[in-house]
Amino acid sequence: MHAPTGRDLRLDFFRGIALWLIFLDHIPSNLVAWGTIRNYGFSDATEIFVFVSGYTAAFVYGKEMRERGFIIAGAHILRRAWQIYVAHVFLFAIYLAEISYVATSFENPLYAEEMNILDFLKQPDVTIVQALLLKFKPSNMDVLPLYIILLLLFPPILWLLQFRSSLALGASVLLYVLTWHLMGSAGCRAARLKSQSAKLTACYRIGAVICSLPRASLRSGARFDLLSG
Repeated sequence: MHAPTGRDLRLDFFRGIALWLIFLDHIPSNLVAWGTIRNYGFSDATEIFVFVSGYTAAFVYGKEMRERGFIIAGAHILRRAWQIYVAHVFLFAIYLAEISYVATSFENPLYAEEMNILDFLKQPDVTIVQALLLKFKPSNMDVLPLYIILLLLFPPILWLLQFRSSLALGASVLLYVLTWHLMGSAGCRAARLKSQSAKLTACYRIGAVICSLPRASLRSGARFDLLSG
């Protein structure tokens, strides 16, 4: 009999649940959102999604790094980051065109401010360059840039996980705990966003570390066509 290959439905299931919860949490005045884990746990669905993505990336690329070496696995990770970057640029252009059209049609500055596109309307040339550098992010457009950064930093981290996974887990948990304190003391929006990014980075690394621990095991030989791999 041949070893089963393909998608691991357990990871797909939990990522799908997390996406639905994120969708519900972003609907204003939604009674169903009161039943999501954001209101009852110490984390929300976004952190679960990032955690599972880190686990998936470590499972896929960790196996490849063990079998084919750091160079090949690292090249595949960077290629995936480039693919996500290209998708982000196209999505950014379409998103910005739609939001700018609506904002200028209704002539409502509050809408432009809410969607965080005032800088683009004032200085479109500078803002486009900042967007290509992943510095300018309209509202709800910060997920893919975070994934790109996580993947760009992932090859050396994954290499370290092969030898010091327990130490990496402790460092990631410490980073996660520290971001809770930073988010509580952050007074401005920019500081809160940086703390949130650091917390999601810790979640991604924790997922990767847990996958790299000897006790963590999934079907061997499984391949994924997921956002992170």
